[in-house]
Amino acid sequence: MGVCILLSLIGCSKTEDTYQYTGENKVYITSNGDKSLTIDENNQAVVAQINLTTRVKATTNIHLKAIDAQGQTSSLINFSENPVQIAKDTRGATFTVTLKENISLNQEQRLKITFETVQGFVSQENLEIVLKPKAAIGTLSTAQQQLLEAYKAKGIDLSPFIGKIKVKGTVFSPAGGNTAPFANEFTREINGSSLITLSNLATADTPILKMVDNPMGLTEFWHFLLKKNTIEDDEFFPELPVAQALMPLINWNKNSQETLKVTLDNLIIQVPVNGVSKVNFIHKTKDLYDELKDMVPFEFSYTAWDRLKKLIEAKNPVALENYNQNGAPNPIYYLNTSDILRDEYEGGTWKASSGSIDFTNKKMTFEFLISHTMGSDYLIVKIEYTAE
Repeated sequence: MGVCILLSLIGCSKTEDTYQYTGENKVYITSNGDKSLTIDENNQAVVAQINLTTRVKATTNIHLKAIDAQGQTSSLINFSENPVQIAKDTRGATFTVTLKENISLNQEQRLKITFETVQGFVSQENLEIVLKPKAAIGTLSTAQQQLLEAYKAKGIDLSPFIGKIKVKGTVFSPAGGNTAPFANEFTREINGSSLITLSNLATADTPILKMVDNPMGLTEFWHFLLKKNTIEDDEFFPELPVAQALMPLINWNKNSQETLKVTLDNLIIQVPVNGVSKVNFIHKTKDLYDELKDMVPFEFSYTAWDRLKKLIEAKNPVALENYNQNGAPNPIYYLNTSDILRDEYEGGTWKASSGSIDFTNKKMTFEFLISHTMGSDYLIVKIEYTAE
C-alpha cells in the first residue's frame, strides 16, 4: 500500500506497469530501521532499500557511494553489494551498510548514501546515516557500588542493567501530521544500545537509574524529528521570520553537520512484586514556556542551539531578539511538547504509559508516548532492554 501511495504522490498512473510512464525514474534510498553505526559494536547493519517510481525495462546497476560533510567519498563503510542490481521488471532492491573493520572516530560523523549518475534516473531521497565513536562507559563510584549491593539485598538487582545495554523496539507515528513526512502513518524500528548508570539522585531507600547515552534507543529518531520540524521542512519553517534571521547567523541549514545528544534521568525503581518492579519515569517537566507537563523528561543538547547561546551571551542583537521564539534551534520547542498523562490531542492514539523491570528474565520494558510540533497526535514508543 505504501508504494501505491508514493506513486500517487508523484503522479504515476495505473498504466505504469505497461511502461507508459513518461517522467524521469526517481530514486528513493531509505531505511525503516536504525540509521546509526557505532564503533566496536558487533552485528550492526543499516538495512536499506532502493525504490524507483517505475519498473526498469532491463536489469540496471545502481552504483552506491557515501558522501561526508565535506562532499568527499567516505571509506568508512561497506555496502553488502555495490553495484546494487535492480532486476528487469522490478523497481527496487535491498542492501545493507556496515562499518569497515579497524576504523576509529573521535567524533560523530554523518554520511549521505546516494548513487553515481545513471541516465534517466534522478535522486529524489538520499539516506543519511550516522557513525558514532565508541561510547565511554563510566565507572561507578564506591558509594554507588555500595548502593547496588544494598538494593540487591532487597531483591532489586540492578547490576545487569548498568553499562551498555541492548535495546530494541518500535515507534509508531500516526497519519495526519502537519507536513508531508508525517502525512501518512509509519513505524520506525529501534535497534541499538543505551548507556545506563546509577543516577546521582539515587538514595539508600530509592533506586534510580539514568540513561546517559541514547536513552530508550531514541536519539537518532529524536534527531530525525527535529530536522523534519526545522531545517528539513520546506513547507513552513523557511517562511518563519525568526528562522530567516537565525539560520544564516549560526550557519544552521539542511547541510550543516549538527549533533543532538539526549539523556534521561530519574527512572525510579519501585519495590518488586513477584520479581517485577514498576518503573516510575514520567515526571513534571518544563516546556519552552516554563509550563509543567507530565512527560518522559528527556534532556536535549543540540550543537546549533549551543552556537546561538554563545551569541546570546555575547549580546548579539539578532540573537537576543529571536532566540526564544518559533524558528530558533532550541529542541524543546519542537520535541516532547505535550502532556502524556492526559489526552491533549483527542485523536485516538493516546494510551496509558508503563515501565517495568523483570529481574527473573532480565528485561526492562517501556511503553510511552512522545510528541512533536508537526504531529497531530501522540507517537507510541515500545521499548525492551535485555541484560546479558
